[in-house]
Amino acid sequence: MGAIHGVHFSGFIGEVYQKYPFPQKEADFKQKPEGTRTQDIVEAIIEKYGKRSEVLFTMDEAQNEAAIGPYRFSRSSFQALIRYVWQGGYPRWKDEQPPDYVLAMKDRIHASSCPLLQGLDLSF
Repeated sequence: MGAIHGVHFSGFIGEVYQKYPFPQKEADFKQKPEGTRTQDIVEAIIEKYGKRSEVLFTMDEAQNEAAIGPYRFSRSSFQALIRYVWQGGYPRWKDEQPPDYVLAMKDRIHASSCPLLQGLDLSF
């Protein structure tokens, strides 16, 4: 929390916050839909602190669940995770405007016939 509060800048989060500090007022802190513009910069920072690995994603329609690596989600929990991404997590998207890749996710979900995605409401 030190980096978030602007008092201790160590590790990945500290380095990112030094480059892209939080606004002074918490109400002004929002996910920026244009964040993909800085993706190369943040990826370079990530490479200093972590390593690339593959994470297996599976959907088991018979069991009505999804798995991301070792984490298993019931249909309702998986849909809650998707809604969290759709809304921009905490603190939500700036001006309630998701980036293009999240809008494309919504379109693919609505076009899907997968039972785990049926009835998923992606509205603000």
